[in-house]
Amino acid sequence: SEVKKLTPNYNALAASFQVILLADLDNNNCPPSEQAAWLNNQPKHPNFMFRFAVDEAESWLLADRPGFATFLGIDINNIPEPTPLRPREPHNLEIRLRYKTSLFMMRELAAISPKAELKRQLTPLDNTSKSSEYNSAILPFIDQHWNVHTAVQNSYSLKKMVQRLQEWCAQTAN
Repeated sequence: SEVKKLTPNYNALAASFQVILLADLDNNNCPPSEQAAWLNNQPKHPNFMFRFAVDEAESWLLADRPGFATFLGIDINNIPEPTPLRPREPHNLEIRLRYKTSLFMMRELAAISPKAELKRQLTPLDNTSKSSEYNSAILPFIDQHWNVHTAVQNSYSLKKMVQRLQEWCAQTAN
């Protein structure tokens, strides 16, 4: 992707500015090795925060299960409970799906929403691609309804991002 190609440039830019890059982990299982690959094995600048969402940023939205269910007007039981990613790490919870979170949201959840306009905006055109209104349909949830405090309980990768961001802000305030 274009963002992946530009990652070394963002890292270099961090010499002058604080830079945050959030990317989707997609099907990769090892964020440190993926990060090294994106950086062309160059050291990451301290002013460059580079984090991955497991598997997509949409998983962090879906992690606010009650909020997302209310937003779509569906029963919370339609949104899977988080489970540990690895048996030896019971605290490492994520909502695990058969396929990408964005596709699950569009195919499974939007499809049962009684909110006709939202359903139309979120339904994929060809069963794989986001509609042109996808982002504008999700933004009101992010801006007005998403509860990060609830979401961090259901997404370890989001919890780590929030912790890192808090630490980073504290460091830069001093």
